[in-house]
Amino acid sequence: MRALVAAVCLALTLCSAASASAATTRGGESHSVKPEGGALDLISTSFGQRDRELEILYRSTEAITPQLLAEEKGGQICTVFDRVSPAVRAVCVTRSDGKWRIVSRGKLVEGSVSQPRETELRLRFEPAAANLDVGLADVYVNATAAGCSAQQAKLPKVTWSGAKIVSASLLKLPCEHRLPRVGGYRARVWDVVTTGCKRSGAGQVSRGPSGKRIALTYDDGPSTYTSAFLRELRKLGVPATFFLIGQQVSANASLVRSMMRDGNMVANHSWNHADMGAGGPAASSQLRDTSAAIRRATGFTPCLFRPPYGSTGADLVSRVNAQGMTSVLWSVDPLDWRTPGTDAIVSSVVGQTNGGAIILSHDGGGPRSQTLAALAPIVRTLKRRGYKFVTLTDLLGYAERISLVK
Repeated sequence: MRALVAAVCLALTLCSAASASAATTRGGESHSVKPEGGALDLISTSFGQRDRELEILYRSTEAITPQLLAEEKGGQICTVFDRVSPAVRAVCVTRSDGKWRIVSRGKLVEGSVSQPRETELRLRFEPAAANLDVGLADVYVNATAAGCSAQQAKLPKVTWSGAKIVSASLLKLPCEHRLPRVGGYRARVWDVVTTGCKRSGAGQVSRGPSGKRIALTYDDGPSTYTSAFLRELRKLGVPATFFLIGQQVSANASLVRSMMRDGNMVANHSWNHADMGAGGPAASSQLRDTSAAIRRATGFTPCLFRPPYGSTGADLVSRVNAQGMTSVLWSVDPLDWRTPGTDAIVSSVVGQTNGGAIILSHDGGGPRSQTLAALAPIVRTLKRRGYKFVTLTDLLGYAERISLVK
């Protein structure tokens, strides 16, 4: 699942806000105009959103070829988001060096371009990547065929009298088109709110898939140390997953929300750090109450649980799965709770880490200054070795549940 960062999507104002799901889709209605003739004659467009990506589809009377959108000859199709404030923004698709490019204000926008049919072109990108803001917009499309200023197609225009041509002239066909011809299509840029995640695969895991992706995890917070951990993670530019004690969430609700705003993942670590290995109804209550506390504080329902002390069993795993969560252990344990010293923590983590590692540490439950001091050298060393830090849901490939709101 993607990091929990603010993002936006666009859907037509005739649509209602989406309900939470693992594949939220809204918009996509087609807007059509009569053909004008000429090069790159767009006859319809549609705007919609699939998951976190804005999807724009263009349709033409003839094939939309790479040659028509050659960047060096001025070819482009631009969707213009005409807003009162902030300034007008255009997102354009062109072709250069054998590749499709999505560009906004001279900068590349990460996304994808495909052709479902030769007469169609589809763009997908996260609106935040093009600096699109939440709110209403009047959207219109400008299409310019490559070489339009220098070349225009010409066809003979004839007048007949019986079987004879009386006169003939040349009619210039347009190579610039606008949809709609006048005005714009009213649309709204919605805010994307992550409301949860969807577990899949094994009921209990201790590591992720092999590769260069790894996950930092912290247990027993939120605590007085947690804010410092968040600041350090921010400086280092990496996310972590925090397994929270339920009874500590309410008094630290704003801090938990900060975790999510920074792109970290929050997860369930029981209500009061009880040994839940035997399972039973009491374990279900601990799970349920903790997830409810996290949801009240953030609007987010976790899909990950870590058993305190690593104490687990088949009945507990079954109860965890029944509440929509995966039970998560670890593959790297520096025993930082024993406060063995910063150097020892760094050496242990670096020495044990390999691809798909789940690294256990603690931001609560005792003095954690050594663990905090070890964070930067651990991250820098492992980054030099080519590892990428991701949240646990990203590492495990879990889908997110999202809702679209104004």
